[in-house]
Amino acid sequence: MTATPSASSTPTAVVTGASSGIGLYATDALVKRGWHVVMAVRDLNKAGKACDSLGIPLDRLTILPLDLGDLDCVRVLANALNSGNRPIDALVCNAATYRPTLKQPLWSPQGYELSMATNHLGHFLLINLLLEKLKGNGSGKGSSGVQKRLVILGTVTANSRELGGKIPIPAPANLGDLSGFACGFKAPITMANGKVFRPGKAYKDSKLCNMITVRELHRRFHEQTGIVFSSLYPGCVADSPLFRHSFKAFQRIFPW
Repeated sequence: MTATPSASSTPTAVVTGASSGIGLYATDALVKRGWHVVMAVRDLNKAGKACDSLGIPLDRLTILPLDLGDLDCVRVLANALNSGNRPIDALVCNAATYRPTLKQPLWSPQGYELSMATNHLGHFLLINLLLEKLKGNGSGKGSSGVQKRLVILGTVTANSRELGGKIPIPAPANLGDLSGFACGFKAPITMANGKVFRPGKAYKDSKLCNMITVRELHRRFHEQTGIVFSSLYPGCVADSPLFRHSFKAFQRIFPW
């Protein structure tokens, strides 16, 4: 008889936006390497069907609801994870929304511009609520011996040192003087710098906030916790659902 691995001996990763695209394939790769994955997703049925399509065994998964744009929903997920018996060995902040064709801003339930709310504020809150559990015993290693990690997906378009970050359409990422944040970032304020709404720039700004967050997490917590904090750019995956609201020409220019 083969023993079933216990929750404490199996490394566990939490992946947001895991029902499609990069998040789904990251889930598949982690499971194949012996991990248990908590898929934090908006649509539970979609996640289950996506896993079936790739042959990912459901007994290696926990599928939980998460709408990152709703901070109350983020708190519910964090409470469930913190009260559960599984450790957290890796947190992969993958989910994002990108709506460059919007004419008017969309708003989160708490009254924040939706791109920033989903891509940055939701993940920022989730990280803060789960950080103590991710720390574990403070050695940087899980009980299974794996290196503890926190990963946020970034984008080259938010890095002004890269060619992609210098493209002026719609505008480079720039948080300015943070006056939008300083004023509370509630409607009618839509941008971190307090200026007029530009949907493509709102996405870039939110990802810049993600990358700044990773740098600050590393500065504050890496030495004392051993956790590896990192941001990565996976390349332009234009057929990912992230780009379902983008211009059609974009998917023709960048088909993969």
